[in-house]
Amino acid sequence: MDRSLTDRTLLMIPGPVELTTDVLVAQAKPPLSHVGPDFREVAAAMLARVRELFDAPGAQPVVVAGSGTLAMEIALANLLEPGEPILILETGYFAARFGEIAARLGAEVRIERAPVGHTLDPDRIREVVHRLRPKVVTITHVDTSTGVRVDVPLFAEIAHEVEALVVVDGVCSIGGEEYHGDAWGIEVGLTASQKAIGAPPGLALLTVGPRAREARAKRSAPFTGYFTDLERWFPVMEGYEWASPRYFGTPPVTLFPALLTALDALLAEGLPARVRRHARISQAFKAGVDALSMPNRVTQPESAAHTLTVPRLPAGVGDELVGLIRAEGVTVAGAIHPELRGKTFRVGHMGTCGPAEILTALGAIERAAYRAGAKIALGAGLAAAQRVLVDRE
Repeated sequence: MDRSLTDRTLLMIPGPVELTTDVLVAQAKPPLSHVGPDFREVAAAMLARVRELFDAPGAQPVVVAGSGTLAMEIALANLLEPGEPILILETGYFAARFGEIAARLGAEVRIERAPVGHTLDPDRIREVVHRLRPKVVTITHVDTSTGVRVDVPLFAEIAHEVEALVVVDGVCSIGGEEYHGDAWGIEVGLTASQKAIGAPPGLALLTVGPRAREARAKRSAPFTGYFTDLERWFPVMEGYEWASPRYFGTPPVTLFPALLTALDALLAEGLPARVRRHARISQAFKAGVDALSMPNRVTQPESAAHTLTVPRLPAGVGDELVGLIRAEGVTVAGAIHPELRGKTFRVGHMGTCGPAEILTALGAIERAAYRAGAKIALGAGLAAAQRVLVDRE
């Protein structure tokens, strides 16, 4: 028997995610010329759908080869000059990455950190915003290390009280959580291809609004980046949309069709329906792990992400549970946040994930925890999840 089949596990990490056959086929097609008319049509259609995904008709979409971290760096590098103040709203390991990037750019960095597993205090943030008057405020919509979801429109509104530019990291949210780029006044929104969108890893996606473009154009300090310079990418992206392709760097010609295929499926489902599906699946999965005495680390439902869950490890069981779950046929992720290591693990349920996947994952978690000696009732997690799924039909 082909070991590639028998060794395969269901991928339930917080990205990359399982891919549909259509997306895999699109990625496997022969490469196109990056300056040819066929590729231009693909790129133009893809960029139009990115605008829809971000709900940002007034922004310029930019898609380049790279990860979500590259998108974060592009955003800050183009908006910040040395010595300018930036406020980082930190809800986990990845939100903190904004601070590291800003420090390397020579910005004056202020970090407001929420307790692990909690969101931020709006009154506290408003006080800091009015005192610091930052040029940029960063918001991580969902932090993949903690599973905390932040109220983006609330904190964006606070930032705009002092006319700060708002940068939103939607890497683990866009495509699975409600997001309205223009209506919320987001100057730069960003994500990556491999999470809730359901495309392969390797693409950084941004939408850049008029105020952000103006800030880049009016820089006084020389821009020291090259690949990260939005002034070089805007003509390329606009060229795809205006049927006049321009060259800067060779785009990932096999990934663009895969992303377009994933976006077509996403928009065919409909963004409101997709958000509801993620919420339903999340609530069912969280009910399942709660019934196994492995509750989500985020205890406030309004602050819990719908795209992943961070269950607590059962009493007497450590990080070895991740390997035991994999042996049962499902791959989950260990904790990445320093304060959560040895205490939690992470399960992604986004993209095309549905009832079949979360029930398979819960069954594997039950078996693994039982084999590890945890005091659980086999079937309890599955039954709790099923009740949610039936109730919400």
